[in-house]
Amino acid sequence: MAGRLVVAVGSLVLIGFLSGTAHASQFVVVEADGPDLAPGQTVDGAKPFSLEDGQAATLLSAGGQIIKLEGPYNAAPDSAMKRTDSTNMQEAMNALISERKARTSEVGLVRGKEDTLPDPWVVDVTNPGTSCIEAGKPVVLWRTAPLTETSVIFTPKDQSWKVSGKWPAAADRIALPATMPLRDNTDYVVALGERLAPVTVRLIPATVNNDVMRASYMIEMGCDSQVNALVAIWQKK
Repeated sequence: MAGRLVVAVGSLVLIGFLSGTAHASQFVVVEADGPDLAPGQTVDGAKPFSLEDGQAATLLSAGGQIIKLEGPYNAAPDSAMKRTDSTNMQEAMNALISERKARTSEVGLVRGKEDTLPDPWVVDVTNPGTSCIEAGKPVVLWRTAPLTETSVIFTPKDQSWKVSGKWPAAADRIALPATMPLRDNTDYVVALGERLAPVTVRLIPATVNNDVMRASYMIEMGCDSQVNALVAIWQKK
C-alpha cells in the first residue's frame, strides 16, 4: 500500500540548488518514532520506505524540505516531496524565511528577540532556551552587557559532569571544549556567577551539510534566533 502522508509541507521545497547536492533523493532522519532509525541517519529517497501502523518519521531532503510520514506507509520518500524549478541558493534562503514567517503568522505566535545573535552558532545565555549545536563542534556561549568577569559552569541537569572556568571581562563569547559529551535533546545549565541559564541542546548531525538544510533542521528544533542569524548572513550576500 502507498501509505498515509500526514504532513508533506516542509520548511523549504527547493531541490538540488547546490552543486554538492546532486543526490537530491538523499534524506536525513530528523526524528523517528518506532522504526529502527536514528537522527542523522541517511535514507535513500528513491527506495521504498516502510512504516508500520503507529510509527512515524520526520525526514529532511538535501534541498531543505521537511516531510513527516506516518504509518502504515510503504513508498519512496521522493514521492512525498513537492518540487520547484529554482536552483539558486539565495532564492532558497529567501523562500525559507518567507514560508516560516507565513506559518508563524497563521498560528498567531508572538516571538521575542530573534535578530540579536551575532552568529548563528552561539548559545545565548542572556535569553536561554533551545540551542542548536553542530555535532562535534565546540559550544560557544554568548552574552550581552554587562561584560564583567564572572565564573562560568556548564553542566547537564543531572550534574553528572561539569566544565568550569572564568569568563573574562569585556568578552562577549567564550568557547567550551569540543570534547564535552553532549547529548541531543538534553537539558543543560549554564551558571554565570549566581545566575542560572537553562539550555536545551539539539545536536545537528554532520549529515545535515548545507545551510538550507541546517536552517530547516533548526526551524524543526525550535532554534528560531539562530535561524534568523543564519538567514541574515545570506541576505547580505
